[in-house]
Amino acid sequence: MKSFRLRIILWTSVIAGAVMLGFGIAGNLAFKHVKQRQVDDLLQLMIERGTPPPSHERFWNRFGEDALVELENRVGADAVLVVYGRLRAEPDQDPAEKGALTIRSWGKLENLYPSEADLPPVKGRFEPNEERGRGPLLAPGLPGLGGGRERGGRSEQRPPETVAYDLVSSEDGSHWRMARAEYRGFNVLLGVNFEKVREDTVLMRNAFAIAFPVALLAMAACIWIFVTKAISPVRRLSDTIESVSAKSLGARLESDGEYSEFAVLIEHFNRMLERLESSFTQATRFSADAAHELKTPLAILQGQLEVALQQAEDRSDAQRLLGGLLEETQRLKSITRKLLILAKADAGTLEIQAERVDLKALVREVVELAREDDPSASLRLEADGERFESLCDETLSRQILNNLVGNALKYRIPEDAEVTIRLSRQGGFVRVEVINPCAAMDADTRSRLFDRFIRGDAARNRSVDGTGLGLSLSLEFAKAQAGKLSLVDSGAADRMQVRLELPAIDASDVAAD
Repeated sequence: MKSFRLRIILWTSVIAGAVMLGFGIAGNLAFKHVKQRQVDDLLQLMIERGTPPPSHERFWNRFGEDALVELENRVGADAVLVVYGRLRAEPDQDPAEKGALTIRSWGKLENLYPSEADLPPVKGRFEPNEERGRGPLLAPGLPGLGGGRERGGRSEQRPPETVAYDLVSSEDGSHWRMARAEYRGFNVLLGVNFEKVREDTVLMRNAFAIAFPVALLAMAACIWIFVTKAISPVRRLSDTIESVSAKSLGARLESDGEYSEFAVLIEHFNRMLERLESSFTQATRFSADAAHELKTPLAILQGQLEVALQQAEDRSDAQRLLGGLLEETQRLKSITRKLLILAKADAGTLEIQAERVDLKALVREVVELAREDDPSASLRLEADGERFESLCDETLSRQILNNLVGNALKYRIPEDAEVTIRLSRQGGFVRVEVINPCAAMDADTRSRLFDRFIRGDAARNRSVDGTGLGLSLSLEFAKAQAGKLSLVDSGAADRMQVRLELPAIDASDVAAD
């Protein structure tokens, strides 16, 4: 079963959920990117504060400690600062120390670079200025980087663009964000532990993963309420259509206060009901008037034919002709009477005298009358229980049973086949099922058996009496008594099983009376 409301909710939730999910993923990535960019800018700023790189050891001691503390305070994580390079080899220098790597670090460098070979390579060697040397970069007794060439007290080197990259600690697997500045003959490395930022990113992602389904469900609930309210005119229209019958064609819907689209729909529906009511009233009035007007001329015609038949010579051609005309006139009177009853049923003016009726006794009477009319009729009555009392109109119920049993005997094949009448109780109804073998009928014929003037193929022979209105009348009589009349699918094309259901009276109701 397709539900328009459910499809709107599902599609809206899917689209909105996809948008929310994309926004959450993009927000998470943007948060990580922004935090990483902030850290990169901070590292770049700290490196620029140490450039041009003075060669005096006291500056590096002071700058290194201050930079490390400031980084740790601003980022809230461990930091590391490394300054390393290679001096130009001197002729009188110890061969073992020629071109040795000179390192000065603050923080736990060994966790990131266990050996000197792991450090990023240095471009060239540092050549100190003989005239304006500022003293060693590192502690005395170790090779120093010396001073840079200066002009007017400033170094000629300019702060290069830093290279940012990620690094994983070999000790605990933590992620670090590093920045490297490459100068002539030495490098400056500055890095901070990026785990806190990663934890914040993961925390943000987890919070979104928890909030996303909750928000999606809340949004779906809001959409459900909104859509339900929005399509309420359609639901009321559907309920009205469901309740429309011959007795309620005068029902109308109010369109005041509705959305313009639904107001137009309601207005068109009301106009359709007006047209239907007018057409149905005219058709019902025509059927009733025609049946009523035909009663008198048919009665006169029948009387005249009976008189003429009595005056005709016995066994003459005129007597046979008048007998046939009289039979057809009686047939017309029967059709007219039934049409008048159907017109009253359609108009809702069929009178019902509801009373307590013992359907088991009533079925027995109908069976006995059928056996009297046709002594060769084979009828079997099956009753599952003792009490089958119903609140119904005895006259109409008798007419229904006469029609059902009469049709079963009339259209049974073979003609000596047995007809079964079965009584049972199901829920709040008494069931009477009439079962007989018949000529094979297709599904289309079976679906139209209760239509007016419809007869099965085996009944189209004029030797079989009938007008095609018996089941239609029985259906209207059953509806008028709050009952049901239906064709049961027995699974066999050559088997007819018609079920009549009438309201049952409980044993407790009988005891109370």
